[in-house]
Amino acid sequence: MSSIWRFVLHVSIFLGAIAAPLAGAAAASQPRARTGGAEANTSVRVDGSIALHSFMALSDGHLQKLADALRLVSTMDEVRTGEWERIRGPLAQVGSMTVPAVLWFAEPNGAYSTLRGRAVGNLADRPYFPRALGGQIVIGDLVVSRSANRNTAIVAVPVRGRDDQIVGVLGASVHLDSLGALIREEMGGLGANLRFFAIDATPIGALNSDPTLIFTEPMKLGDEGMKRAFAEIISHQEGVVTYTFRGQERTMLYRRSPVTGWWYAFGTTRN
Repeated sequence: MSSIWRFVLHVSIFLGAIAAPLAGAAAASQPRARTGGAEANTSVRVDGSIALHSFMALSDGHLQKLADALRLVSTMDEVRTGEWERIRGPLAQVGSMTVPAVLWFAEPNGAYSTLRGRAVGNLADRPYFPRALGGQIVIGDLVVSRSANRNTAIVAVPVRGRDDQIVGVLGASVHLDSLGALIREEMGGLGANLRFFAIDATPIGALNSDPTLIFTEPMKLGDEGMKRAFAEIISHQEGVVTYTFRGQERTMLYRRSPVTGWWYAFGTTRN
């Protein structure tokens, strides 16, 4: 397993490099004294953009690291047999390297096993499963886990046998509350008026500075102005929106990630 540990060292250095400037960037994104509308708006856009990119890099970095670890494991001879008892050991090594998740291996018919043993359910009807069986790497599909009944983001990679035919799928169901808590910790020093979130195309909340809003549907939480703002977000690659939520005006910069397909947003609130 030495090759795995060399890989982990590489990605850990990468994550450390992008996390180091985050606290300063987040602090810089707090609103400056208003000496004029143009200066205030420029401050939010420039400083907020730095924090937004840092937030996106942290989240994408954790999920990409997990996908890369699973892809590396999928190339091992014992895993390419498609035999669960030979796969279990190498797969277990991934758990100590990445964010909290349920790790699993699924057969082509959708039957699957986790490190705890054979699962009762079946993954064949999950939208991401045919894509993974077709050879795609899946990062960021949001589902409620059948094995743990928790809100999760899926990371999955195909496993090819010695004849290069796909013999199954290695996957991880990442606990969104745990990932969100980790990112909030890494984004330490956020001011009380700063907010961040990530949503998918549904939209459903993947991550949020308020953990109670994870896996909620923002289009159903606010007024028409908020609905229009989120409709605008998911119809553009990047931009800025302003809307009112829970009595506070929010100005949020947003950008879509090429890794997860999520829209990440970072911004400020005021009463």
